Amino acid sequence: MSASRSRARIGIDVGGTFTDLVLVRADGSFVLDKTPTTRADPSSGLMNGLEQLARREERALGDLLAAVDTIIHGTTTADDTMIARSGAVTGLLSTQGHRDEIELRRGFKEDVWNPAHPPPFPICPRRRRIGIPERLDFQGNVVLPLDEAAVRAGVQRLRKQGVESLAVVFLFSFVNSAHERRVAEIVREEWPEVTLSLSHEVMPSAPEFERTSTTLVHAYVAPNVRRYVTHLEERLREAGFRGRLLLMQSNGGVMTSEYVSRRAVGVLGSGPTGGVMGACHVGALVGVGDFVAADMGGTRYD
Repeated sequence: MSASRSRARIGIDVGGTFTDLVLVRADGSFVLDKTPTTRADPSSGLMNGLEQLARREERALGDLLAAVDTIIHGTTTADDTMIARSGAVTGLLSTQGHRDEIELRRGFKEDVWNPAHPPPFPICPRRRRIGIPERLDFQGNVVLPLDEAAVRAGVQRLRKQGVESLAVVFLFSFVNSAHERRVAEIVREEWPEVTLSLSHEVMPSAPEFERTSTTLVHAYVAPNVRRYVTHLEERLREAGFRGRLLLMQSNGGVMTSEYVSRRAVGVLGSGPTGGVMGACHVGALVGVGDFVAADMGGTRYD
């Protein structure tokens, strides 16, 4: 048995109403617990749940956490940020002529017969979207060099508008990321405190609308997610945890807390995804391949 398997693990899912926890002991047995979610600071409810687990195990919290190898955490921080529209003030630097990609949306409309149907709320209004002269072809060859003066001017303009998080989305940057990487260097010179999201890191693939929207959502939720994860990790370390904190992703995998800042959009929907993964595991154990899995929480039904 490996060292990681010989130690305890904890799984935590923070929902809108309850925070659920499962302790898997070193011998493979487990215990479940539940505590109310603290909406103002979800890490408080999570720590309350860990205290409850420690009491059930008749151990001090520090002793319990010292014996835990891994904590796997599903969080609704990104989902709640989108639902409450409480994300960062977001700006966009795009290839000139393509700043309206996010509104064109491939021409899709939820109600095609209603010309007055309102669009989704603007994560990044047009005044905070700036086109930059530059262009690559589909093979990543430079058609138009990056206008660095325009980048610096755009950065200063967005800074004056109070932007907190900046997305950079250039055409075909997933083939050749040189222009986006150079913009990152300029931004760090001009504006080191801004949160920066580069499309070739967030979603290194076509099509353009999907890459633009995903990068903007990442920029919108990343500061909240990063603050939460950083605060939670600090509280866990102070309480005696020395193992790995892994965050559940919407694709069913996990990522380290260090990786979250580069892929915060990946935690959207991570709670329900954990339920899907569990349902698939149970289905496989009993030989059932076709089933419907449902997750009913205090806020949503998935």
